[in-house]
Amino acid sequence: MGVLKSRKWRDWFLPAAAVLLVMLVIQCMLSRTGFPVIETTPEEGILDITGQDLSHQVLWFGSGLDFYPNELYTSEDFAAGRVGEKAPPQTNPSDSAFGTHRLRIQAQPNQYYTLCGFSLDYACRVFVGGTEIAVFGQVAENADDFVPQVGYMTIPLFSGQTGEIEVILQYSNYVHRDGGYIQPLYLSTPQNMENFKAARNLVSLTLSGGLVMLALYFMLSAVMRRKVDFFCLAFCCFVMALRDQNFYNIHLLPPDLSWYVKYRVFILVVMLLPVSILLLLRCMYPQDTKRWPLWIYIGAVAVAAALICLLPTRDVVTVSTTVYYLSIPYLFYLLFGVGRHYVRQRRLLKTDVLVLAGFLILVAALLYDTLLTGRSSEVTHYGTAAYGMLGFALLNATAINLQIQARETALAESRSRGRMLEQMNRMNIEFFRQVAHELKTPLTVISGYAQLTGMEVAANHLSRETPENLRVIQQEAQRLADMVTQLMRCSDSSQPQTMGPVQVDQLLDRARAVTAPICLKNHNAVCIQAKDCPDVHGSGELLLQVLINLVSNASRSTQNGCVTIRAGADPAGGFVRFEVEDTGSGIAPEHLDRVFEKSFSASGSSGLGLAICREAVESQGGRIWVERTGPEGTVMAFTVREEEQG
Repeated sequence: MGVLKSRKWRDWFLPAAAVLLVMLVIQCMLSRTGFPVIETTPEEGILDITGQDLSHQVLWFGSGLDFYPNELYTSEDFAAGRVGEKAPPQTNPSDSAFGTHRLRIQAQPNQYYTLCGFSLDYACRVFVGGTEIAVFGQVAENADDFVPQVGYMTIPLFSGQTGEIEVILQYSNYVHRDGGYIQPLYLSTPQNMENFKAARNLVSLTLSGGLVMLALYFMLSAVMRRKVDFFCLAFCCFVMALRDQNFYNIHLLPPDLSWYVKYRVFILVVMLLPVSILLLLRCMYPQDTKRWPLWIYIGAVAVAAALICLLPTRDVVTVSTTVYYLSIPYLFYLLFGVGRHYVRQRRLLKTDVLVLAGFLILVAALLYDTLLTGRSSEVTHYGTAAYGMLGFALLNATAINLQIQARETALAESRSRGRMLEQMNRMNIEFFRQVAHELKTPLTVISGYAQLTGMEVAANHLSRETPENLRVIQQEAQRLADMVTQLMRCSDSSQPQTMGPVQVDQLLDRARAVTAPICLKNHNAVCIQAKDCPDVHGSGELLLQVLINLVSNASRSTQNGCVTIRAGADPAGGFVRFEVEDTGSGIAPEHLDRVFEKSFSASGSSGLGLAICREAVESQGGRIWVERTGPEGTVMAFTVREEEQG
């Protein structure tokens, strides 16, 4: 029992462990930059790096710059003293539609550096040492002149003779209620920064591009397998891939595409991420929740999607946030249904473990992103949650495939049961044919003797054989009743076939009495040859039926001849050998190998007689065969065990 439980635990754990191992390997391969990334913070707008060797490390910071809200200053303004007071450190730049950030870097003289990061939302101008280095969109003090754009900036820096570098970032934002805050910025030597950017791009392209490929694969699977689960899984992978702004803005979309289109699509993607996850959860457990909450939720999402396309850009985030709030009650409703499913099931299946593990991994990744929002560009621009979505997709795909496999197995078992029932039906039909064949023999005897006796009575000429004929009719009627009784016993498996001692002389006498009228039809006689034959152990009724079938077949192929029944000790010992010989035309050589097969007949009969004989003889421990055949006639032989002497 302990081994079985251990194997069952391994069946649950191994798929999830394999996926986690794959994710860990991918994360280790993609996160290797070859140098440490160290967090730092400028003090009073000054970043002192004179004592740091940036040839072996990268600095990153997201706060500490001097901030001047609602003003667009240049280096000349600062040099001439035409600037106002800077904002207190606790001031939120998102509260101002435009403003200026200033950073002064103290470095070793005559050194080259590179500053990288995403531009400030949603239009940005960058000045270094009084010179405009980069422009994203058009920064303006009013909405009419404002042109939004977001991009990845790579700013070259040179410390010069003084070792001081002044960096000024102007921004303006009239399309969003939040924006203008400093995205995490990275500073290092040019070579290090190129390696850093290459590593980050590798992560972005690998994870997000891989999720797009997975989405296409799952979409194809949804079409081929007609499974909504795969469609929802493809939807999840696709929206998570587009959530990576580095992949979405820099690598996927053309640079000349309208920013307003980019922005609305991105907000729509962000809104649909929780929707896709909830829809997949609903598809994994479709029987545990009602449909009407689903349709209400989908309807609300559809309305929100339409509003994002139609409303001013300043309102689309509010719509997206509203959908997040609407997702919370539907999430609790789904969790209630799934929890009830587990309670009713009273056990966790392998698919349940995989689904739960996938959702836990994704939730953990999203919570990690939430904690790092505003502190790491990996959250908003590289998509750390993509790791979680990768594990989520692989685990749920495994669960869906296991469900499909289980359903296919159940279908195969159902088809197997169908084939079994069909075979049983054929066996029943064959059994009824056998029963009809068996019952026909005594009825034929009764009919023959009754017709003979009736003819004698009609002619008013009763012979000495008339009482014997009536006795045969009585015996066959009794044998017919016994056969019906045995048939009823056969329907009950608890009633075994009765075996016991059988006197051969009496058996042969009964066989002659029964078969003589049958043979008269072709003017054949029945002869018996047996002397001092030992008793046999078996079923008298089965052996009588075997002899009747063999004699009937022999008489059918014989005209004006003789059918001889012999019995004697078998030379091999321990058996009695029976033979039925006729003087007919014999069996064709090409039919010898098939004469005992069911439903095979060369004469047009049912083809069941010899097959019944073989089953009856073999059930009593003997065997049956064709001793010889030819133009002079055929000899059929079979053996039965001798009765042991007490």
